[in-house]
Amino acid sequence: MIHLTSATRLARCISVTCASVTCATAGISLSAIAAPPPAPTQADMEDMLRKSLGPDIDVVSVARTPLAGIFAVNVGRQIIYTDRSANYVLVGQLIESHTRRNLTQVALQDSSRIDFASLPLANAIRTVKGDGSRRMAVFADPYCPYCKRLEQTLQKLDNVTIYTFLFPILTPDSKPMSDAIWCSPDRANAWSSWMLNGTKPSRGASCNAAAVSSNLALARSLGISGTPTIIFSNGTERTGALPTDELNSALDAGKS
Repeated sequence: MIHLTSATRLARCISVTCASVTCATAGISLSAIAAPPPAPTQADMEDMLRKSLGPDIDVVSVARTPLAGIFAVNVGRQIIYTDRSANYVLVGQLIESHTRRNLTQVALQDSSRIDFASLPLANAIRTVKGDGSRRMAVFADPYCPYCKRLEQTLQKLDNVTIYTFLFPILTPDSKPMSDAIWCSPDRANAWSSWMLNGTKPSRGASCNAAAVSSNLALARSLGISGTPTIIFSNGTERTGALPTDELNSALDAGKS
């Protein structure tokens, strides 16, 4: 007969207890890694947010975030964060600390991609540089100083087709100037001459400038409210006078 010492009994007790805890822990772990419930649908999230924030809330998309139980909700050109039941709402920028990546900006870009193929390119001024293989669209006002700065940068690009949508919103003179540029015999030359050199366009004998008015409605439908706004062929959107390297990177990404 083997007699267990007190130390042996204690060791066995600890061993059994640890085994039990390990099993229990394993059970918890398996439960924790089970597939999470699906994200709320766009319609359900919109209904919940309208009840708490008002009837004007329009939900464009709902996406998961790296934070468990928190969702990124596009409510029209803005990302807000909320829980599954929309009981709490956070407004602000979500930054991934170790990469310093702005996840809010990424979410907005991903959920707001514009179908480049659906743009009415016939209503834009077409400028081809090099083989024109890369494509971008620009919404610009003829009196926008940042648009003029962007136009200078665009002169440095190669192998790109630029579609400029005249978007006259800044001054009372913006619409007449846009009409005059659109009605010029050579629209691309009239646009660049005005933006780069301040040379006023020569208006053609007769012209229907309805395209310029259509661009205003188009911009509203896309949620565009400022100039310059750039849309790349992969649907991503940027605002402002971007530097050459950023333009080239975005153009290359759109082409791939």
